[in-house]
Amino acid sequence: MNVVLITGAHGGIGLETSRLFKERGYVVIGTDLLDSTDSTFDKFFKGSVTDENMWKEIHDYIATKHGQLDVLVNIAGRNYFDQIENAQLSEWRDMFEVNVIGMVASIKYLKSLLKKSEHGAIVNMSSISADIGSVGYAAYCATKGAVDSLTKSLALELAPEIRVNAIAPGWIETPFTVEGLEKSNDPAAYRKQVESMHALERVGLPGEIAKSIFWISSAESSFMTGSIVVVDGGYIINN
Repeated sequence: MNVVLITGAHGGIGLETSRLFKERGYVVIGTDLLDSTDSTFDKFFKGSVTDENMWKEIHDYIATKHGQLDVLVNIAGRNYFDQIENAQLSEWRDMFEVNVIGMVASIKYLKSLLKKSEHGAIVNMSSISADIGSVGYAAYCATKGAVDSLTKSLALELAPEIRVNAIAPGWIETPFTVEGLEKSNDPAAYRKQVESMHALERVGLPGEIAKSIFWISSAESSFMTGSIVVVDGGYIINN
C-alpha cells in the first residue's frame, strides 16, 4: 500500500488533500501545529515543520511501520502582512523558517524513505504570488519565490529516483485567504473584485488544488519534474 506524508494537514487544502489520498487507497500520515483526530489520518504528528526532532520521529515511525514513503506533500505555511517600512525582521525570519526551511527539513529526513519507493514524489506548495508580487505581502511572495527555486534545484539533485514538483495556486477559498480578504475596508466589494480578476470569474476550492496535488504526484505525470504548475483559474493570463 502506498504511503503519503502531508504537512499542514489540518488546514483547508491540507485536509482536502489528505482525504483525497485516503480515498485513493493511500496510508495517510499528517502533521500540523494543530492536533487532529480526524479518521482520515492513519497517524498524526503534532508539531512544527521546523522541529528536527519531530522529523527524526516521523522518519523512524515510517521506516519501522512501512519501510518506505511514496509521496511527500509540503503544504505547511504561514502569511505575514506589513508595509516594508514597518517590517518586523523576526516575522520575516519566521516566514522563511516555516515556508522554506520546513520543506528543507522534511526532505532532508525523508529522502532516504522516498528513494525506497519505485515512484517517489515530492510536491511543494508554491503560489502565483511568487510571480506577480503583492503589496504588503513581500515576505510571503519572497518565500514562495524561494520555494520555486528550491523545487527546481532539488528536482535535479534527487533525479532520477525522486520527482520534485510544485503547485502554484491562485486565490483559494480557505481561512488563509479569507483572512486576507477581511483585512480590506470592504471585504464584500474586495471579494467581487478578486473574483473578476480570474478568467473563470471565481476563486478556487481546496478540493480542486488537492486534485492537482494528487495528479502531479501520481504516475499520470511520470515525465514531469522541476515543474511549477499554476492552478489559478486564469488569474495570471487575465492580468
